[in-house]
Amino acid sequence: MGRIGLAFRFFFRILFDASLAERARPLLTGEAPPPAVAAPSAEVKPPAKKKPPARSDALNLLAMLQREARLVDFIQEPIAAYSDEQIGAAVRDVHRDCAAVFERVFALAPIREEPEGTTIELSGEFDAAQFRLAGRVPEQPPFRGVLAHHGWRANKCVLPEWNGGEEAASVIAPAVMELP
Repeated sequence: MGRIGLAFRFFFRILFDASLAERARPLLTGEAPPPAVAAPSAEVKPPAKKKPPARSDALNLLAMLQREARLVDFIQEPIAAYSDEQIGAAVRDVHRDCAAVFERVFALAPIREEPEGTTIELSGEFDAAQFRLAGRVPEQPPFRGVLAHHGWRANKCVLPEWNGGEEAASVIAPAVMELP
């Protein structure tokens, strides 16, 4: 709508609506307009979209480790009755499948490339989130010691989105019923 059309609409609205005329008067005189009083809105608002149920990323990861590596089954199983050979055979599969999930989801890499047992030195400006000093720590840097663990870093974090219902948000693995 052009300015002329807008002017005609305001002219007639102000002519027949005293409250609108009072609110418009300060605009023409350069005064500060009075605070607006919200009129009841005739607009129809669209219904609010239903939020999908929330689920913790930790539960998503645990469900993935169960689905692909049976980690929860392995940890929850009482193993006292099994022989070391039986446990070792089960661990081999769980280990391989968990490692595959970690690689796909996190692309894990060592923080330090040197082999454990190598002597390394850290300046006073090292990142405390990447290194933990253990043993007798001197008061002043540089810190010289043996790399006891190379540490781990996640190069990515790609977890699947949860798309289940609210009642299933805490389910790690569904119950399985075998039919005849």
